[in-house]
Amino acid sequence: MTPVSVGAWYRYSTPTAPRDEEGSVASELTRKHVLGHAGSIVFRAVCERFRPGRPRVAHDIPRSVEQLTTSWLTSALCGATSRAHVVDFELGDGSDGTTSRRAITVTYNETGQLAGLPTDLFTKATPTIAHRLLTVPTGVASMEALFYNTIRPGLRIAAPLGYYAACDRRSGRSMFLLEDVSKTRGCTFGDSTKVYIDRSRAEDIVRVLGTLHGTFWNSARFESDLRGIKNAETWQLEVNKLIRFRSRSMIGIDRAAHLSPAEFLRRRDDLWPAFLGSLARHRQGPMTLLHSDVHSRNWYVDSAGRMGLYDWQCITKGHWGLDLAYALTSSLTVEDRRAWEGDLLRQYAAHLEAAGGPALSQGELMIGYRQQIFHGLFFWLFTLGAGLLEPTMQPPEVSLANLERMTNAVVDLEALDSFG
Repeated sequence: MTPVSVGAWYRYSTPTAPRDEEGSVASELTRKHVLGHAGSIVFRAVCERFRPGRPRVAHDIPRSVEQLTTSWLTSALCGATSRAHVVDFELGDGSDGTTSRRAITVTYNETGQLAGLPTDLFTKATPTIAHRLLTVPTGVASMEALFYNTIRPGLRIAAPLGYYAACDRRSGRSMFLLEDVSKTRGCTFGDSTKVYIDRSRAEDIVRVLGTLHGTFWNSARFESDLRGIKNAETWQLEVNKLIRFRSRSMIGIDRAAHLSPAEFLRRRDDLWPAFLGSLARHRQGPMTLLHSDVHSRNWYVDSAGRMGLYDWQCITKGHWGLDLAYALTSSLTVEDRRAWEGDLLRQYAAHLEAAGGPALSQGELMIGYRQQIFHGLFFWLFTLGAGLLEPTMQPPEVSLANLERMTNAVVDLEALDSFG
């Protein structure tokens, strides 16, 4: 995940955070509200240390992967299969970042094995106070749980399956048991500096996005079970109140200047107004479900060469162009994007219509694509411009590779002149 939503949250959610051009009375009130929630999380996390025992049933969320037991895993994974239970499990490798992530291999009794219950899993948990402050007040844990519990079961695109997803906003505890696609599907994870997106992979990207967006086009579910999903503009404006998003993004422009076109740098003062203009389009409809963070490192390629999408923490609703422009301008080299862009947009439109969306005209495609390029651009400008006290969520070389591609796209598409 990019640090727009979590990377700088803790430092700039405190009342001692310096005021800047985004600082305002509203910003300060938002910070104090979040700080109050953070205080509750810290208090409950401290109290947990004095409570003995481990959870045994699924509605009790474990504090960490080390708290997992065969009885809890049985409750979480075997509820729909009578007489199945977990007899053993083994924790594998992992890493620590926004969440604590560990691979886990689960062994079932004969009933569970015959039922084909999942054995290769990937866990995400929030064992520390820092993890909880980064994921719960920002909403990313609850949105990811919503995705796996409510959206993923009926989704017709490649994405990891979710077997258990829970988040407690009061304590900050969360636990996810997800499909380990590196084992179940032989997947390779994307990286703009290492994994090349060829034409067939690019076509699969627009197929995935067209199918996703068409499925949720003006969905009535946004007023029912998905009503908690925020509009993309609302999401971003709330972020702007919490962190110095604009000023750090301007620093990102300076740090990527050696890779950016001269025309892009000449018009740097026009970039922020264009970004706000692109956000306003999310109020005008129509709405669809957006992944919102579709850079190359959130895609994977399975053993059959098909593209899949993971890391669903930042889901929002809004204009389809946000995901499409972000994905193509960050995943493709400058030369490939220039050569394939027109065909890929037409393919996206065909997949969108086939999945339930409208028949977009060529004019609608191009204007939506051009105007929505700024979301992904500013995500990565902020990422590269982050301060020394903020966690490094992405390697600098990845940020620079993405920004070289995106800044060229802004110029090629004359995106700054698309709001006339």
